[in-house]
Amino acid sequence: MSGLKAHFNENPVTPPVEKVGNPIDSYGGTYEHPKEGTSTPVEPIPFSRPSTPTPAHDQLAFVGLGEMGKRMASNLAKHLASEGQPPLLVYNRKEDGVHKFLSYAKEHEVPESSYKVVHDLEEIGRTADLVVTSLANDEAVEAVYEQLFQGQESQKGTGDGIVPGGRGRTTIFVDTSTIYPTTAGKLEDQARSRPHRVFLSSPVFGVPKAAETADLVLAISGDYFAKKHAAHALVPAIGRKVMDLGSNVERAMSFKLVGNALELGFIELLAECFTLCDQSGVGSEKLVELIKDQHKSPALIRYADRITKNKFNSEGGFNLGGGITDARNIRQLAESHNVPMPTMDVAQQHMLSARAHGGDAMDWTALVGGQRIAAGLKPFAGRVRLEKYEE
Repeated sequence: MSGLKAHFNENPVTPPVEKVGNPIDSYGGTYEHPKEGTSTPVEPIPFSRPSTPTPAHDQLAFVGLGEMGKRMASNLAKHLASEGQPPLLVYNRKEDGVHKFLSYAKEHEVPESSYKVVHDLEEIGRTADLVVTSLANDEAVEAVYEQLFQGQESQKGTGDGIVPGGRGRTTIFVDTSTIYPTTAGKLEDQARSRPHRVFLSSPVFGVPKAAETADLVLAISGDYFAKKHAAHALVPAIGRKVMDLGSNVERAMSFKLVGNALELGFIELLAECFTLCDQSGVGSEKLVELIKDQHKSPALIRYADRITKNKFNSEGGFNLGGGITDARNIRQLAESHNVPMPTMDVAQQHMLSARAHGGDAMDWTALVGGQRIAAGLKPFAGRVRLEKYEE
């Protein structure tokens, strides 16, 4: 495993433990528990609106039209059209992805006038004011940004950028992919090596179904004024909320990996518990009932439904191949900061076993197949009481 470290925290230090107990004992005075319904609602965008949030001459572009990208691009195109903005420039490295986007856009009644397919990345880097990318992995991100930056370096004329009042010539690049934090740091260094461009990390939380309804949460970090501009351009167009992770672009990517670790941990625990329920004769349907009664989490209920019904088609979800990549990056980040994460170790082993038997295109809840194999069972049997795996 690589020894890469996220450079924002070369010497990680565990913060002091917060005091737990009666606030009066800690701070003196009187204390009343807050009353229900009196909490201040959290604003969806943690930045004030810039003086020129999305001026009429802003040209936006979207690069990467995969399962997440085609949905986000479609929503962004419709939003821009409703605001009287120029058509969204869209690009995908493989022609097949373009065709799938066009079919999806037609099916979801995205006006053809609201977007324009571009076949040259350098043209996007040269002509767009704000470029959003959604790509599969670090290698794809680095290859795409090399061409985008080359295009930006040949830019002529002026864009709005991050200077209030439209006086700048800065192109803002916003990466929503899930990549390793130091890759984001490398891209920011490249962006800073030339004038008039800014790189932001803005990974998104949510599955493709959430992207379809613009119900994503964006975690964003980087230059403050660029974040302000990008946040108001993208929410509510593609998401419902922005979380500000500060000025260092690596922090948003680290936060995304931590968030994915939480989801993967839920799935691993569910896989173990459902296998035990079935083999002990209790029955998985009883555990599903308990989850619905006790936890009421849509995500847990969705994962439970997929596992118990062997619904491993990744359409609308997250595939096993991506889960394996995320687990590898999570474990690398944890190792670089001396944080043991044994659940991630086991989850990756189970995903690898599941992939060996069913391929990496299945939903990542298919990791239960690895758990079942370890228990001597068929990986994807569709029975309430599983059969022994004797083939």
